[in-house]
Amino acid sequence: MRNQFALMFALSVCVAAAFSQSLIPDLDAPGIRGEMARAEKQKAEARFDAMDSNKDGKLSRDEVAGKSAYLADNFDKLDSDKDGSLGWEEFLGHKRWPR
Repeated sequence: MRNQFALMFALSVCVAAAFSQSLIPDLDAPGIRGEMARAEKQKAEARFDAMDSNKDGKLSRDEVAGKSAYLADNFDKLDSDKDGSLGWEEFLGHKRWPR
């Protein structure tokens, strides 16, 4: 019984990981999915560029303060390389849309 639970749990984790990857469409996805991905990437680039006041390609804690409560509140978690700034992929939370 315990082994069955462990197997089911492992399977559910794998399925959840696979599903989460499919939520963010590739830029070259066919049809409406690709169009939506490209439009969302453009919006994300505009938001990133608007916050990047010194135009160095990364967001500092000061740059996000007052502009995005989510980024400000979660800055340390999002800063995966712990360099004190958020790069493009850290800002997006995924690597599917290269800059």
